[in-house]
Amino acid sequence: MVVIDGHTHFAGPGNGFPPNTVEDLLAIMDGNGIDSIVTCAPYSSIGKDRTYDDANRFLVESMSKAPERIIGFLRVNPHLQEHALRSIEDGVKNQSFKGVKVHPRNEAFAINSEELAFPIAELASKLKVPILIHTGEPDTYGFAQPTLVGDLADSFPDLTLIIGHMGKRLYEDAICVARWFENIILETSFRSHRDIARAVKRVGADRVVYGSDMPFGVPEIEMMKVRLADITSEEKGLVLGDNMARTLGLGVDR
Repeated sequence: MVVIDGHTHFAGPGNGFPPNTVEDLLAIMDGNGIDSIVTCAPYSSIGKDRTYDDANRFLVESMSKAPERIIGFLRVNPHLQEHALRSIEDGVKNQSFKGVKVHPRNEAFAINSEELAFPIAELASKLKVPILIHTGEPDTYGFAQPTLVGDLADSFPDLTLIIGHMGKRLYEDAICVARWFENIILETSFRSHRDIARAVKRVGADRVVYGSDMPFGVPEIEMMKVRLADITSEEKGLVLGDNMARTLGLGVDR
């Protein structure tokens, strides 16, 4: 069974929590039986210029050291729109990034903003890469509420949208909007084994992916929730790795 952690953060020393080196990251992965990770810069690594340029360069270097195991998602600041779009185009075409990560709460924008979010979604759709979106509690004016992802899903039906944390305590909203739109995938970090089982039963096992949000979550604990969920072994295999491999176009050996 292939295991792909679909939501992690990774940055150099001083820019986030450990692990801070590729060697330490791979050791954690090996210790937990994780074949590959999807990773992006944490908010703490945004630069004084309000971009994630240095953090994204760190990920490029990290991917080059373990290209089959470290899968980078580009982090951008939607308020710097032209810079964000240039970064995404160059990152996907020339730097091996496989997707985009945005955090509506930390970057203070509504995920359904036609001004800030739609141009990024349009470009990601054109480049055929998914967007991973932090969702959660209705804080900061509700910017990160999972139902808002429905506006993007409706406007860009060819774009894959990954609802991070399955909406946290708004997980029922996340499940509901994922039932409405087939281009939405639910990511499991911080949800219980019961919530994961409910998502699989309501949305389908092919649209739920395991994620830990490491280092803020613990891979072993988040993985155990999937394994404890009341779903079949085949469904667990889909959630733990096969779905993300398919979403990213990765060849995997089972």
